[in-house]
Amino acid sequence: MKNLLLIITVGITVWSCSKDDDLNDGVLVLYNQTYCFDSWGYPDTDKELADVIIEYLDDLDIELYNVKIDTNGTPQLCNACFCLSGKRIIGRISVNDLDAIKEYGFREFE
Repeated sequence: MKNLLLIITVGITVWSCSKDDDLNDGVLVLYNQTYCFDSWGYPDTDKELADVIIEYLDDLDIELYNVKIDTNGTPQLCNACFCLSGKRIIGRISVNDLDAIKEYGFREFE
């Protein structure tokens, strides 16, 4: 009886610890920030920027997670709004959201 209970407990534990599908199917995406053309605005800190982008996309039913912001992009020295600032927004999304997020300037990042 103890062995049966142990087997059932181990089985339930292993079954309940299955990996999250979004993490398995997640796609890394990248957005190159512009100087003044981004729909979500320009908060003061990178943390605020990540939060604003996540909220903006969430309102569009696109879940962006594991967001990181770096300055490894190439800034463009021009005054137009669409010129690149050099900041890159990198995050993960579900495979199902890839086409939708591309409409907002993100691209798959490898």
